[in-house]
Amino acid sequence: MSDVEDEDLAARKYAAAHDPAFPERREEAYQAIVRALEAALVPLGYGLKGSTWTKISSLGKSAVHLQRSRYGWEVQIVLRFLTPEGEAPDHPDWDDDGEITLERFGGGGGEDPGRLAFLDVLEKPAQLARTIDILVDEALPWLEALHEAGG
Repeated sequence: MSDVEDEDLAARKYAAAHDPAFPERREEAYQAIVRALEAALVPLGYGLKGSTWTKISSLGKSAVHLQRSRYGWEVQIVLRFLTPEGEAPDHPDWDDDGEITLERFGGGGGEDPGRLAFLDVLEKPAQLARTIDILVDEALPWLEALHEAGG
């Protein structure tokens, strides 16, 4: 990320922090993300509980988790898979913590398309659409293969 982008991001965070409407806008953006994920995941057999959509097969349980930043500026989509024994799959792409971000599927250059700033979701709806496309077209087929092959 260039310094210009960093300055823009810092300025946008500052403006949001001082905008009395930001908490309402943040919730509006969060609900837009949830609706988009719901529309993409439910037809594929995922069910929502809390902020996690899960799908269970005889080979394990996959999850698409929407994780809020503790600073309230953004969310991140995180993928998980657990075997029936409750362990991460024996797969070279899984970290020790058992989570994968969308950076692996469509970021390039260190970008994580699954990291969504709330203001961007409202101001640049194409960014959310791109994230959902990457999730559905690239990440979920890879995750689905774990249900079929067992990791």
